Amino acid sequence: MVPHSYAGRSLVEFLITLLIGLAPVACGLLVLALQVERKQDETIEVTAREAIYAIDHVMSTLHAASSQALALAQESCDTALPELRQTAIRQPNVRSLMLVKENRVFCSTLYGDYQRVIDPGSFLDMRLRVDPSGEATPDAGVLIYRLQEYPYGVLALANLQVLQRELLGFQNEVVLNLQFGPQYVWATGNGTFEQTPNHEEDTLQLVSKQYRYTVHAGYPDTYTRRSIQQAVTATLPSLLLVGIMTSAVAYWAMFRRKRAPAPRPR
Repeated sequence: MVPHSYAGRSLVEFLITLLIGLAPVACGLLVLALQVERKQDETIEVTAREAIYAIDHVMSTLHAASSQALALAQESCDTALPELRQTAIRQPNVRSLMLVKENRVFCSTLYGDYQRVIDPGSFLDMRLRVDPSGEATPDAGVLIYRLQEYPYGVLALANLQVLQRELLGFQNEVVLNLQFGPQYVWATGNGTFEQTPNHEEDTLQLVSKQYRYTVHAGYPDTYTRRSIQQAVTATLPSLLLVGIMTSAVAYWAMFRRKRAPAPRPR
């Protein structure tokens, strides 16, 4: 019975030592996963806020050009057109300007005397609209900024590439989508939500306080798992070394206690 008892006790000591050694490894992996997820959340939020700052700046340039042209809406197209074209040329983000009276376009820097009825309700917050294709650029979408002081108004048109260049400037894995009502714009295209790039994980939505469009930010599906796997691959050897050292110390402490002489009776 003594050999069996000794073997059983040794097995228990081995299992206890193994569990003690695995504890820092398991805790380290858990902390590592939490740190990866927290870092991703922070990156998404920072990127989304920086995107709003950059896109708001583009909108501000369209607003500035529209404000300068607004007084021209009170004149005839022939009189206003030279100055209207100069205003458009001075702002690189502006592709064209249109003058509006009573929700009817009557003058355009591209076409001169031009007649077109607009629907204010088709604009996000009565100010912004994305058209997947423009009359002058059927293969490229345009962003339309509307400034209205009824009965006069101005439409400022910008190519969507202006927004896409801003989105391409973010050098990280965050996928950004801009929403203008039912239309979306991302770094390489535009369309409906069903067409947007994969941003299924950790999706964050922020709304521009000034212009009311929405920024959707997120990571592609499985990105978190791949990030954790990469972090584990880089860190696991160090954690295993800590676990082995912890097991060795625990085993030495138990072995020392077992070999310690029993106290002599008084």
